[in-house]
Amino acid sequence: MGGASSKNKPLRPNVCMLVYNRKGQLFIGERIGKPGHWQFPQGGVEPEESLKTNVLRELHEELGIHKSQIGKLIKLKARHSYLWKKIPAYARGKWAGQRQSFWLVEFTGRDRDIDLTNTNEPEFSAWRWCSPRTVRRVAASERIGGYEAALQEFEEYRAQFLK
Repeated sequence: MGGASSKNKPLRPNVCMLVYNRKGQLFIGERIGKPGHWQFPQGGVEPEESLKTNVLRELHEELGIHKSQIGKLIKLKARHSYLWKKIPAYARGKWAGQRQSFWLVEFTGRDRDIDLTNTNEPEFSAWRWCSPRTVRRVAASERIGGYEAALQEFEEYRAQFLK
C-alpha cells in the first residue's frame, strides 16, 4: 500500500467532522469528481493551529459555515488510521496516509447557510442530511469502516442528549 516511497513516512494528522442538525441528522457530502462517493467533511491539520481551530477552519472552507453557526464541538474518542492506496500529489514524499480524530459538531444555522462553493477548491458537489443508518448505507465503502466507532459514539450521544 502506498508504494516504496511512502515506506517510512508518517501519517498526516486529519480532523473528520460529524456535523449534526437540530433533528439529529448528519451532514454527508458527495465528493466533486467522484459520483456516489459520500463522506463526512474532513481535512489535514495545520500544526501551528489547535485541533479545534483546524475543525473550525475546515468547516468554514468546506461548508461555508461560521463559528457563530456552531453550538457544541466535542472531540470523540474514535480514531482511525489508514494508508493511502494511491498517494495524492500533495502528500508524495511527506505522508503515507492519514491519522484521523473525529469531532461532533452541532450545526445551529439554517440549511441555506451551507455553501459548498465557499472556497477556490470545493470538496463537495452535493450534500444531504441523513440518519447514521443511511450514512452506513451510502458512505463510500473505503470510508465506512473508519466511521463506525464515531457513528456509534454519535448514536449514544443522540440517545442521551437529543430528543
